[in-house]
Amino acid sequence: MSPGDSTARFVLLHTADLHNRLSPAAARQLRTLKEQRPGTILLDAGDAVAAGNLTFSLFGEPILRRMAEAGYDAIAMGNRESHPRRSFLVRKLRDASFPVLAANLVGVRQPLPEIVRSHIIRETPNGRVAVFGLTRQMTSPGSAWARITDYVFEDPLAVARSLSPKLRVGAELVVCLSHCGHETDTELASTPEIDLVLGGHSHADLALQKPGAALVVHPGSHGSHVAVTEFASRDDVRSLLVPLESGR
Repeated sequence: MSPGDSTARFVLLHTADLHNRLSPAAARQLRTLKEQRPGTILLDAGDAVAAGNLTFSLFGEPILRRMAEAGYDAIAMGNRESHPRRSFLVRKLRDASFPVLAANLVGVRQPLPEIVRSHIIRETPNGRVAVFGLTRQMTSPGSAWARITDYVFEDPLAVARSLSPKLRVGAELVVCLSHCGHETDTELASTPEIDLVLGGHSHADLALQKPGAALVVHPGSHGSHVAVTEFASRDDVRSLLVPLESGR
């Protein structure tokens, strides 16, 4: 399969676990790949920033600005993009000019920042694509930490099973953008209304599909590859890992 193959209806590019490593050359490469096919969607499955789970950078996150230049449509909230306090979460995400998706993140003491959403809908020449984000449960409802945090994370599997049928009503393709790790992603792939699981967190490079389930794709980490996935149906879907350039 080549990125220019026109046999599939939808084209999605995705990276994951960049950890502040996306070279200018790679950003230009991603933009070029996106522009080759009208309607291509560029996503990231989380942990793009340099800051840790409970910290933030006083100087912002330049990688979020570089991702905007590359043309990213959305990123899933990884554990590194999260913070239990709203004021710090806003500061951590201030350089993002594209949605941060976390459908299982719920505000209990503070509202979510405007940039944090459950999902996006994108119009393409071949139909509407719904992309929703999930992340691993860092603070579960009812836990000791939930008594003091501004946010909790609901069970990603339960949220996927509730949300995906609603998204299916208005979209030809339903994509789960997951920062839950490949074991949870395999379970998510069995949800009937999910067509494709684009994952991260495990730092793996894989494309796996069980009979009757959605394809699960992980593109590696630290800016090594982008996954180019072409989708016509669950039975006609394929993915290729393309190396990303490391130069200036």
